[in-house]
Amino acid sequence: MDTTHWLIFALGSLLVGVATWIGCWLWYGRKIESLNHRLQKSEKARHFSNQQTLQARKQLEAMQKDLAEQNAAFAKAQVAKQRNRHLEDALKASAVAELESGDNMVRPAHGFADTQPLI
Repeated sequence: MDTTHWLIFALGSLLVGVATWIGCWLWYGRKIESLNHRLQKSEKARHFSNQQTLQARKQLEAMQKDLAEQNAAFAKAQVAKQRNRHLEDALKASAVAELESGDNMVRPAHGFADTQPLI
């Protein structure tokens, strides 16, 4: 009976070991699967975030380019406006100077210059 007890004990230990291994395999397999799923979800979110960041950078670059173009156009418009204002002031000044010069030349009533030579 001594060997049968050892045999039963060894067989029982083997069965308990196998049952423990299967239980751990199932338990920790689920845990690992859950962690792996969370990791994949996190990687997917990180990838999406990177794509959104790149898209935002491209949009920001395009907006900065458009803003620079608008600023350049605004500066050109300001220069043209100042030039026009300066020209208008110069024309007004020349018109006032012409009126004040007292140069009262007799002009024909029809408004055209005489082009026929007077002989």
